[in-house]
Amino acid sequence: MPNNIYFTGFMASGKTRIGKLLASQLKLAYIDSDSLITELAGKSISEIFEQDGEAKFRELEKEAIKQISKKENVVVSLGGGAITKSENVEIIKNTGILICMRAEPEILCERIGRNNNRPLMAGLDPEARMERIVNMLAEREKFYSLADFSIDSNEDPPEKHVIPRILDALKLWEYLAVRVNLASGEKYPIFIGKGILKYANILLKTLRILPKCETLVCTDSNIAKKQKKNFMMICQKAGESKNFIFPAGERSKNLEKLNSLWTFMLKKRYTRKTCLLQFSGGVVGDMAGFAAATYQRGVSFVQFPTSLLAMVDSSVGGKVAINHPEGKNMIGAFYQPQAVVCDLSVLKTLPKEEFQAGLAEIVKYGIIYDFYFFEWLEKNASAIMRKDAAALKYAVQRSCEIKAEVVGIDERELGLRAILNYGHTFGHAIEKLTNFNKLSHGIAVGLGMRIAGRLSTIMGMWSEKEENKQNELLNKFGIPQTLKECGIKIDLEKTWDAIAGDKKAEKQTRIYILPLEIGKVVKTSAPSKKQVFEALEVVL
Repeated sequence: MPNNIYFTGFMASGKTRIGKLLASQLKLAYIDSDSLITELAGKSISEIFEQDGEAKFRELEKEAIKQISKKENVVVSLGGGAITKSENVEIIKNTGILICMRAEPEILCERIGRNNNRPLMAGLDPEARMERIVNMLAEREKFYSLADFSIDSNEDPPEKHVIPRILDALKLWEYLAVRVNLASGEKYPIFIGKGILKYANILLKTLRILPKCETLVCTDSNIAKKQKKNFMMICQKAGESKNFIFPAGERSKNLEKLNSLWTFMLKKRYTRKTCLLQFSGGVVGDMAGFAAATYQRGVSFVQFPTSLLAMVDSSVGGKVAINHPEGKNMIGAFYQPQAVVCDLSVLKTLPKEEFQAGLAEIVKYGIIYDFYFFEWLEKNASAIMRKDAAALKYAVQRSCEIKAEVVGIDERELGLRAILNYGHTFGHAIEKLTNFNKLSHGIAVGLGMRIAGRLSTIMGMWSEKEENKQNELLNKFGIPQTLKECGIKIDLEKTWDAIAGDKKAEKQTRIYILPLEIGKVVKTSAPSKKQVFEALEVVL
């Protein structure tokens, strides 16, 4: 987690009071940004506003935040308007977590009136003050929503209840690993660590899901047995939630099984104030996510992935879908979760093949985006295979960071996001030809990467040396080298037909993601049928 803790919120919401008390509790240094501004200016805040205007004050505020950000392990109370400037928010979030203090307008009005010397409220009678507060809160809400989480401070004095809530929240937010920020303005956190499922209730409270929303926990029949203790704990911490259990396996990822969840929710009278929690792998993640996207036109959704593959791939990015006999993930939506919680301790019960499936996707991120990550994977392959805690955490975190960067730029796969499909065109075709029941998705993608790597070499797009480096790393992680090892035979013509049904096809043109070098891939329609057949031979 970044070092510093920043408080934002409206004037009189308790930022200063709570900030000082929290710093004392945590034995950290405390800074008030307004106090630093007065030092920089050599005059009071009121004098800056009166003599120099608000624009000058904002310049000084920006400089103060820059200076504060260079410090470590400090608690900071920000001025009420500090986060209305995007550059301030970027600095703050790069160096800490941002907590928004909230109180009802009536309470804020009464508190401000006790000592009415604030520049933006000076000289106003209670009615006019209340009107200005309501208007300013409405204007600033879009900025306050940028906070990592919010804490209500309606109690007076607030510290009796607020400090314990913040200390509780920090137990989870210490594990904040990645922030997903989409161009659309949507955002959500990814938490990574061991033993963090126990903080599910804290997460739901800080996301303001509990207590106002009803929850429903979804899993599959395998996880309900293998992770029974954690599954029941999440149900309990989610407000004694009911649960829904899908049959395990990729073959359950269809409209019939999805309809059974819709029907369950309708019969139990779930409303739009519902949050679906998914505690399972990618199949249930897609199913529950698609249900959340469509039930009463959309309800909240939180991911608790239990497989390595889901942690680094399907739980991040908001793609939710079901399979169709004509192709994988053909019916679905883009729908982002409220948060993703990756508890690495649940991987203890993950079968070897499923662990390897996740590793194939991790290798993919090095190939498509980050040469240095690929090199790190080469050096740390043995540590990852023995599930060394530090190595596994970094592998998951860096994978999530890369996917978050790509998805942040291109949420709906109109351009850059297509690179995430490296290995998937061939992998999906293999899955379809085997009725989605012979290989896990990640293993199919690993084989697809071998095919794509060979195709790129055939076309002279990258070197055979680079292809070998990719395949050697896949070998280190135990990814099968051929379909024969998996007891599978495929017909080349049928595979060619299956590739034509891939989601990336454009105007009946086959699209492939192929590597130019380790760390860089390109979208192309250049390969011929002959070249594709030659590439497929590498896994037969």
